Amino acid sequence: MTNEVLLRADGLGYDVATRTLWNDLHVVAEPHAAIAVRGVSGQGKTTLLRCLGGLERPTRGIVRVLGNDMHAAARREQRRLRRDVVGFVTQDHAVVPEWSVRQNLRVVRPRGVTSQELDVRIAAALEVVGLGGRQRMRSGLLSGGEQQRVAVARVLVQQPRLVLADEPTASLDDVSAARVRDGLDLIRESGGAVVVATHDPELLAWCATEVDLVPQTVVS
Repeated sequence: MTNEVLLRADGLGYDVATRTLWNDLHVVAEPHAAIAVRGVSGQGKTTLLRCLGGLERPTRGIVRVLGNDMHAAARREQRRLRRDVVGFVTQDHAVVPEWSVRQNLRVVRPRGVTSQELDVRIAAALEVVGLGGRQRMRSGLLSGGEQQRVAVARVLVQQPRLVLADEPTASLDDVSAARVRDGLDLIRESGGAVVVATHDPELLAWCATEVDLVPQTVVS
């Protein structure tokens, strides 16, 4: 992978009614970066990740992923970037409980990857997160922590350049949290970048850079 900047966000601000959640934020993620987003509950950590991934538009500022303006690009280009470049790990796991683990992972179809190659990626990803041999299990029978690990396995299958992870180790035991960090570390070591919203001391220590969301004044 090249050394180009994967993510550059400049002058970001976000207002809710008369309240400013955060303002004048700058985030730069180069290959191998691990960046932590910190802030008190309700300060907009999830919102920031959604803005960085093009799912939500900031009130101010610009977000570029591989040089592409995420909010000015045509919808088709935005979909391409989210399919091929950006991967998400959400707090609610985004796992369909009626589907098998394998089905939940096969929703990721990277361009140019054959069905056989996809199955190889799925098996390898599940081994990394400690769920090897669970492919046929109905996802609804997994614990919440196991579903979170399925979500991490999904980005390992996708192999995006940029991962945006929202509290990926919240409520996990130490062993499961370590599995999640191992998975995210593979993304970083392969030349990708990881941005995580977290309060987890171990995950904070794993990150090399922090973005602190501090309380803002009321919008005039």
